[in-house]
Amino acid sequence: MSKAYDRVEWNFIKEVMNKMGFARKWIDLIMKCITTVSYTVLINGSRGRIFNPYRGLRQGDPLSPFRFLICSEGLSALMRTAKKNGLIRGARASRRGPAISYLLFADDCMMFGEATEKGAQVLKNLLHVYERCSGQCVNFGKSVIFYSTNTIEESKAAVGRLMGVRSVSSPKKYLGLPNMVGRRKKEAFQNLVDRIISRIDSWSSRLLSQWGKEAIPTYAMSCFLFPRGVCEKIENVLTRFWWQKGSGKRGIHWCQWKFLCKPKDEAGLGFRRMAHFNISLLAKQGWRLLNFSSSLVAQVFKAKYFSDNDFLHRSIWATKGTLEQGLLWKVGTGLNISISHDNWIPDYDNGRLPTSFVNLQCDKVAELICSNERVWNKELIENTFPADVVESILRIPLSMEPHDDFLAWSDESSGVFFVRSSYKLLQRLDPTAYALHNIYRDFYRKLWQIEIPSKMKIFIWKLSWNYIASKVNMYNRQLVNNRLCPRCGGDEETLNHLFRDCPVSAEIWRVLPEVNLTDLEGIKTKNFKNQRVNRKWRNPSDSKLKINFDGALDGRRKRSASGVVVRDSSGNILVSSADIHEGVYTPFAAEALACRRATQIALNMKEEGMIIEGDLLTVIKKCQSTVQDKSQINAYIYDIQNLKSKMRSLSYVFTPRSANNLAHVIAVESLRREEGFYLLHRVPDFAEGQARRDIEREPD
Repeated sequence: MSKAYDRVEWNFIKEVMNKMGFARKWIDLIMKCITTVSYTVLINGSRGRIFNPYRGLRQGDPLSPFRFLICSEGLSALMRTAKKNGLIRGARASRRGPAISYLLFADDCMMFGEATEKGAQVLKNLLHVYERCSGQCVNFGKSVIFYSTNTIEESKAAVGRLMGVRSVSSPKKYLGLPNMVGRRKKEAFQNLVDRIISRIDSWSSRLLSQWGKEAIPTYAMSCFLFPRGVCEKIENVLTRFWWQKGSGKRGIHWCQWKFLCKPKDEAGLGFRRMAHFNISLLAKQGWRLLNFSSSLVAQVFKAKYFSDNDFLHRSIWATKGTLEQGLLWKVGTGLNISISHDNWIPDYDNGRLPTSFVNLQCDKVAELICSNERVWNKELIENTFPADVVESILRIPLSMEPHDDFLAWSDESSGVFFVRSSYKLLQRLDPTAYALHNIYRDFYRKLWQIEIPSKMKIFIWKLSWNYIASKVNMYNRQLVNNRLCPRCGGDEETLNHLFRDCPVSAEIWRVLPEVNLTDLEGIKTKNFKNQRVNRKWRNPSDSKLKINFDGALDGRRKRSASGVVVRDSSGNILVSSADIHEGVYTPFAAEALACRRATQIALNMKEEGMIIEGDLLTVIKKCQSTVQDKSQINAYIYDIQNLKSKMRSLSYVFTPRSANNLAHVIAVESLRREEGFYLLHRVPDFAEGQARRDIEREPD
């Protein structure tokens, strides 16, 4: 598209949002953001008058890309309608694959159709309709057509004349990436390496701090597996630039790149190993294929590449080992999980049983579950596995209602794959990794938290590793002829001599004013402790009901209690409840069980617009979400979301502990007494005092 953002018709975006079903209030809000823009132009250094545009999207606005996607939805709708009416058929990457009629990437578009005059006319008509409605203008001068190998020359010429677009045999690059990767992989990526070198050479090492001296082709690495030689070449370029002292000066390479790539708390600088980072980015694509199997890219890959030895397929296949290390099955029905061969036990030897358990009589995890009660068959498990395995299995929560087994990422508490956690996993598995003593690890952790300029942090880091150009270090590298201190000439210039023992240094320390410790108060480590919020419980409005819940855990006995209380808008107690749960190992699980119990009570009461309050934000956010939870408490969250779907209006709200004291008292005291209850219109005797304090109002 030509001047894509500048040509967008405002009314077109409004009508598309209307058609897509956006709320009227939301549409009005977005249109206000679009239509209230004003500009002024600098003419010969002077500001011109302010004027208001009547179309176009503002460049640099973080919302503009999303608004342009809404505009592009108009073209998508036209293409879908044409395909539905049989005007276009699209193209298939393989016989079994889906037919693709168009692909969009920002303001770039790929359209697929028949190489006939009729097919070309259909596409041209669709583009003209889109141009008239949206204000967009197709840049036919920059557009190209390429044909399948069996297209005859007469058809190519006719289509080219009709469309007014030049033809090419096959584009060598698209979005800066090679379109085809053959056997000579290094040559295919050489242009990418040259771009990196050119970009780095344009930087000034004097003006750019060492903290910012890194350039990584992230997008390309998320698409292709780079040859090891290419990764090493990029690392060599980055290493040379990091240590150099100026343009054309080589500098001293005090350590190898792999040591700079160690995590900061392990005495490195946290730079990236290209090969590991490449694998981690590709593993993200593998994760998407596993979790979004119905997506278009997954359908195309499965149909075309998974049966062939294609480079793109092999790029993602190269991440198989990484995914196997980090993926963990979450137990639903257990029908798809092999007891012996799959990773499914959290915190136990990468989730997989030892090879000594290969010949078990039980094959699937489902056989270890009492399906009627949805609990683990404790007796069978204890008779089959050793004690450490038994405890690990019994810690896995089971939902009340069975659901499909699914894969989660074990290195993230959320269970969702992130490139950073995959990279850390590869770093840990690296055979060259070393274990740093806890004392030093604590030193480096505090170093990077100090609120001082980055240059000072890096200088301290260099001091800690003796990466300073002292005479001794220079002599050891055969860069100077003697090791004597150039200031005093009396001793070798070691690090200690340079900063402490040299008479010149000692004199500098002596004449410096005495440092007052109060002057150092501004230099401190970051400490973001949550400030205690002291807020009392508040009545729900508009005759609604409010349900407060809290969980209490006895970690030694692996037991928890759920405390739930229901009150109306006047603060009157409607229900108070406590339940004891066995086999609970974490505070998160205790809180999630309490939330599930609160949701069950809400469902039984059958009231509209109820509010459920809890004081653990993590659990509340999971309950508010409609996305499948993959964390360690996924079974309980699944139950909560399932129960919530049976009610028309139910909201989950976070509240501080001070506003949740009654539910907390009920949970803690019930756990201590080891007894549950369900009371109507009152609370137990031990909670009456807290119930009164909750409804007392402070004087104005």
